[in-house]
Amino acid sequence: MAYEAGWSGSVMDLFDQMYHTTSHLVKVNPAAAYDMEEFHRAGGIPRLMERLGDLIDSTALTCTGQTVGENLKGYHYLFPDNPELIRTRETAYGLHRGVAVLRGNLAPHTAVTKPGAYGPHLQRFRGKARVFNREEAANEAILAGTVQPGDVVVIRYEGPKGGPGMREMYKAMKFLYGRGLAEQTALVTDGRFSGTNNGCFVGHISPEAAEGGPIALVEDGDEIVIDVPAGRLDLLVEEGELARRRAKWTPPPVQAPRGYLQCYARWASSAAQGAVIHCGEEEVER
Repeated sequence: MAYEAGWSGSVMDLFDQMYHTTSHLVKVNPAAAYDMEEFHRAGGIPRLMERLGDLIDSTALTCTGQTVGENLKGYHYLFPDNPELIRTRETAYGLHRGVAVLRGNLAPHTAVTKPGAYGPHLQRFRGKARVFNREEAANEAILAGTVQPGDVVVIRYEGPKGGPGMREMYKAMKFLYGRGLAEQTALVTDGRFSGTNNGCFVGHISPEAAEGGPIALVEDGDEIVIDVPAGRLDLLVEEGELARRRAKWTPPPVQAPRGYLQCYARWASSAAQGAVIHCGEEEVER
């Protein structure tokens, strides 16, 4: 959306800034016992926007022809307030915000996690990599019992170019949860996630493996550190060893042999840039 609107700023920097300034007021399933129907009955998005107060631009014009503030002022609630479900900024969930941007030698151009979906005890995780080049291989290994407590499941070549299309990696997290490993393992990927996942997971790793990003160089047994409070995602491998691995790395074949997906796999930008296709004059000429 930022690209189509012609905005030249960094969306990831904006999200990072918002992470440190936006109060976390609501938790619903799977992060809490409340479900979306209960959230709706408590006032839903309008009441949540009211509670965010001056963090919301009330002067922005909307499709109703009125501003955000006018819409909220005229909104008629059908059900009573539930201040435990939709909290105020004074009673917010501490310092644990909903979405966080991470950087490090495993994600030089950023990665995204959702600490609002898992407890503080998982926000610093160190474990050994268990590497898979496709989602299906990871799912099979999890169901077969290959993944053990303390492992960091690495699913790569699932980014915008690698998928192609940046496939959603929700199944692996569901399988880890089903096997009782959601609180004992972590998962990192250059793919994306569903909003219904819980457990320690990091997605949108950029640059992706198909572009030769550091995630392409991870090997089984490497140690990975996820540190949400510090905003870090790091691979504990010496630079010299990574350079040796990079010298031997070759790009995998494109998964789409023809058509639009092949074009997308060739021209898509990174997840950190919205996975858009930059159609500038240079690309059109080529």
